[in-house]
Amino acid sequence: MALISKSKGRKEGSGYERLFGNSELGYLVSRVQATVISSGSELERIIKSQVNLIPDLDEFLELEIMPEGVLVADKKTIKKSKKIDFAGAEPDFVIFKRREGKQLCHLVELKDGDSFDTKKAAAEHANMHSFISKNSRNMPYIVQAHFCSFNQDNREAIVIGFKNKIAKEEAMTGREFCELLEIDYDEIVECRTTQGPDNFRYFMSELLKIRAVIDYLKDKGWKSP
Repeated sequence: MALISKSKGRKEGSGYERLFGNSELGYLVSRVQATVISSGSELERIIKSQVNLIPDLDEFLELEIMPEGVLVADKKTIKKSKKIDFAGAEPDFVIFKRREGKQLCHLVELKDGDSFDTKKAAAEHANMHSFISKNSRNMPYIVQAHFCSFNQDNREAIVIGFKNKIAKEEAMTGREFCELLEIDYDEIVECRTTQGPDNFRYFMSELLKIRAVIDYLKDKGWKSP
């Protein structure tokens, strides 16, 4: 998990400052929010460190038969391609897999969370299927779309989180995503939870540096050690 101590947040004029009426508390919560957002990028980095990445997607797509196994193109590689029309709406991962003579292409939009507003969910679905319609002719594979909520283990909950804008067969749990990639889901989850205690301690220590918080607690009978 990402660390609050390394996140910057917004010092002045944030919505959190207005919400609490306190700039110091607003800044701390802003840093928490920034950390939550960065956790998605951190998850992508962990995934990429455990898979075989395709260095040149155009060269790879020249192959009629790919090597046995699992190969992955990330956003950076997709954007470098001259064969692929991504139009700013490329999926997070394009996964090519060949096992037992079957050759498939999986497009995955990876999310750390599992609940999105209706407009965002609809846009995600539209972008994914627009990408498929524009590029399926350049990919000699059966193409499947997936919307993965990494920390969710229930497909129905994922569909609900996407405001029913995706089909159940398009929903993918984090464990299913890792099974597709042939990597260890539990190991990744364990790796990400190790920084939880650090985040708790840091948040509490920063919270107790805020004069307004201390005054409030003392007013409620709390005695500092």
